[in-house]
Amino acid sequence: MADVQDLKEKVSGISKELREAVDISIELRRQSPQDKSEVIVIWELFLKDFFGYVKQRSKEAKDNLLSGVSWTRLKFF
Repeated sequence: MADVQDLKEKVSGISKELREAVDISIELRRQSPQDKSEVIVIWELFLKDFFGYVKQRSKEAKDNLLSGVSWTRLKFF
């Protein structure tokens, strides 16, 4: 059975991978104007898949995973 430490480790690893993907994305966009639109599509597909999965699993579990998340505290922009 998973515990909170397992979750922390998993999210930490994912965060590292996502940071690397952001760095690659920036480099690709800098190298080639043609790659800019493809990079955007890749990120859109990823975010659509991720948030779609969160929504689907939340619905199935009848427990909205994002219900307690403060979008203001995240300070996206």
